[in-house]
Amino acid sequence: MNTAVVMFASADGTADPRIAKEAAALAEDGWDITVLAWDRAGVHPPVLDMGTWRIENIGLQARHGAGMRNVAGYLAYWRAAAKRAREIGPDVVHCHNLDTVPAALRTLRGSRGARGPRPRWVLDFYEIYRESRALPQRGLAGVVARAAARYLEHRSIPRADVVITVLEGQVYYYEELGARRIVVVENAPDPARYSVVTRDEPEFVVSFIGQKRWVPSLASLMKAIQPHPEMRALLVGGGPAEAQVAEMAASYERVEVTGRVEPEEIPALYHRCDAVYACYDNSLLNWRTSLPVKAMEGMASGLPIIVTKGSWIGDFAEHHNVGVAVDDRDPADVERGLVALASDREAAREMGRRGREIIERDLNWEAAARRLKEAYAMLGIERRVSVD
Repeated sequence: MNTAVVMFASADGTADPRIAKEAAALAEDGWDITVLAWDRAGVHPPVLDMGTWRIENIGLQARHGAGMRNVAGYLAYWRAAAKRAREIGPDVVHCHNLDTVPAALRTLRGSRGARGPRPRWVLDFYEIYRESRALPQRGLAGVVARAAARYLEHRSIPRADVVITVLEGQVYYYEELGARRIVVVENAPDPARYSVVTRDEPEFVVSFIGQKRWVPSLASLMKAIQPHPEMRALLVGGGPAEAQVAEMAASYERVEVTGRVEPEEIPALYHRCDAVYACYDNSLLNWRTSLPVKAMEGMASGLPIIVTKGSWIGDFAEHHNVGVAVDDRDPADVERGLVALASDREAAREMGRRGREIIERDLNWEAAARRLKEAYAMLGIERRVSVD
C-alpha cells in the first residue's frame, strides 16, 4: 500500500471538481487517496472507485444551505469520518474547507499514543469560511456561527503542517492566524478541456454557470438586459438560491434558467455565450479577495469576463484587460458593462484572447497541481510504495 492520505469533504465527493483534481494529481504522484465524503443526498453507493483513488460515502442525509438545521448532520459526519479515518490509519489528514476540521481534530486526537509519528495535517481552504455565505452573517445565528468558525481557525491553522489557499490575495489572512507554511493552489482550469469560443451571432449572450447564492447580482443582470432585445442571459446551476432565481427569471424576457449540471457538461455551455458573468457579494472579505472559478473558465474559453468592481478579480480584469468590472448591485452599471462589450465585439474577442493566453501561460491546473505535489513533498514523510 502506498502512503495513505485521508481527505475529509463535507459534501458529495463527485460534485466538486477540485476534490477530484487534487485526488487524481496526488494519486499520480504515488499517494493512496481515500476521500471520506458526506453524501448528503444519499444517492451514491458506500464506496466509489474513481480509478486511481476512491470515495467512501458516510453521514446522514441532509440538505445543502440548511444552516443551523444541519448541525446534527455535521456532528454525525464528523464522528463517522473520524472513526473511519482512524481505521485507515492515514499518514496525512487533508481537510477540504474549515467545516471538516472537527473530523480532523477527532482523528488526530485518536492517533495519540499510536505507533509511529502523528499524521501530517493539511488544511485546504477554498474560501475564507468565516467571511463567506456558507455561514449566516447576521443576527444571533451569525454571531454563534462566526464565533465557532473563529474557534476552529485558532484550533487548526497554527497546528497545520501546510495551509493551502486558492488565491495569493488571501495569504495574509492565514499568516495573521499563525499559519506556518502557506501554498497557493488555484482552482485553475485545464486548458485542454476548454476550446476557444468562436461564436458570431447577432444576439449577445451572457452566462452565469455555477452555484446560485448571491441573488442581487443575478437580479441586476436580468434587469440590465431588458432594454436590449439583442441581449440574453443564461443562468445555469444549482445552489441555495436556485428556486428564488428561477422564480425571479419568470418575470423577465430573454432569461434562460437551468439547474445543476455535471462538471463535464460545462465547457460546451460556454460555446453558447459571448461573455461570462462572475459577480459576487463584495461586502464579504471572502469574495473581495476571490478568484472565481467561472472567471477562469471564461478566460480559458476565450471569453471576456464581467466581474465585481472593487474586488481582487475586478482589479485583475482591468489591469490585464480581460473583461470589465461593474457594480453588480446597480443594474445600470451592469448594463453599461454589457453594452461596452456588445457594441465592440472585436474588442471583446481581444479580451478573450488575452484571457486564454494567461490561462495557457501560468493560470492552469498543471501549474497548480505542481505546487500541490511540492507542498506534499515538504511534509517530510518517508514514503511507502507498493510493489506489484
